[in-house]
Amino acid sequence: MDSLPPELIRQIVSSVPKSSLSSCRLVCQIFNTFAFPLLFSHVPHWLDYKISHQAVLSLVHDAFNRPAVMWSPWASEPTGPVDDVWMGIVWKLLMKTDPPGFSLFKEVRGEALERRAQLTPQNFAELSGREEMSENRLRTGQNRFLLHRSYSGQFDWSGATL
Repeated sequence: MDSLPPELIRQIVSSVPKSSLSSCRLVCQIFNTFAFPLLFSHVPHWLDYKISHQAVLSLVHDAFNRPAVMWSPWASEPTGPVDDVWMGIVWKLLMKTDPPGFSLFKEVRGEALERRAQLTPQNFAELSGREEMSENRLRTGQNRFLLHRSYSGQFDWSGATL
C-alpha cells in the first residue's frame, strides 16, 4: 500500500459504500486515515444546536416512520456522562489529530516531572483551544445524535473505535 499515491487511495476509499467504511478502516493505517472522516463526517453537525434540533424535529413530524412513543425534543437533556468514543471522534474530526495522550512537563526544583494529559469532557475546550466546546455541548451533541439514530435506525456507532 505504501507505493500507491495518496490521491489514488483517497479515490478508492471514497468509492467504498458507507456501510463498508468501518471495515475499510481495518485494512491499513492509510485506509483508516481516509475512511475515518468519511465515516464520521456527520458528527460535527450534532454539535450545532439548530441543525441537531431540526434533525430530531424531522423525526417528530414524520408520522409514518417515527416510533409511537418518543422523547420530546423540547424536554430537558439527559445528564449522563460524555462517552469517550464520542469525545475522541469529535476531537479527531475537529483537530485532525488523535486525542491527546501526550506528556506535559512541569519543572519542580530543577527536576522535570511528567504529567499525562488525558482528554476529558471538562478539559476538552482548554486542550483544543475551542472555548465553545464545553462539556454540556459535547453531551448535548452526543445525546441528540444517539436519540436520532435510535429512532431512525440509520447508523449504529456503538462499535465505533478511534
